[in-house]
Amino acid sequence: MFAILRFTEPENKIRSFFTSAKITSERIALPSGGVYFIVTAEKHKGKIPWKKLEECLGILRNDVILPEGASVPKDVNITVFSPRIFPRLLLINSAEDYIVKHKADFLSKSLTVFDEYGIYGSYIEGLLPIFSNIKIVTDKKEKYGQLSDLLMKNYGFSLMVTDKESFDSDAVISHSCRVPLLFGGTLFTNERKRLMNSRPLSGSEILLPDLYENLRPDNVNRVLFVSALYEKCGAEELGSLKYKDFGS
Repeated sequence: MFAILRFTEPENKIRSFFTSAKITSERIALPSGGVYFIVTAEKHKGKIPWKKLEECLGILRNDVILPEGASVPKDVNITVFSPRIFPRLLLINSAEDYIVKHKADFLSKSLTVFDEYGIYGSYIEGLLPIFSNIKIVTDKKEKYGQLSDLLMKNYGFSLMVTDKESFDSDAVISHSCRVPLLFGGTLFTNERKRLMNSRPLSGSEILLPDLYENLRPDNVNRVLFVSALYEKCGAEELGSLKYKDFGS
């Protein structure tokens, strides 16, 4: 579960000075079985009633999405939702799609994949016909043990799995733009950052199925919204989405 916060102006500003802050919630059920809430707080005396929100949200205060441009005051115990998995899936889906479409540019070259959570295993086999060498950098090495054995048995392919950072490949897939400034290969990343000798490939916009686009409040970031649906509400059908503007 998670909560999306909305802030509104009171219909009668004068009356609002003599009444307590008004907070309402709407429960949204998803086909996946997950639920989230839209919590609307009416401003009180021109201000957002943060302390009352903190009290009313209960456990939901640990995963909150704010309208774009809003922030939680430091003295308020409300935690903004921070996605971990879904943006990384967007990246690997988009990178794989780009690599396949530009196959000739990557044939017989080397690839390093940074996989902090050990979630990219199912993508590796599809990249074998393109890259001559693939290295996985992860703290979850145990997640790749079975895959490494399978690739060696079926293809004679030696998958290198390490927890040591390395940038000696022709291409790198990394959620954060952690490569050296002088890296000259192809970088697929979720961070837009210029390098001296290459231009990273990234994206920021996604196209949602109509069901979810119609549910999204206008002032809520699409990627953040879908990340919460995937990670907090079990909407796994969204895990195959790609950036629609992926490129340099």
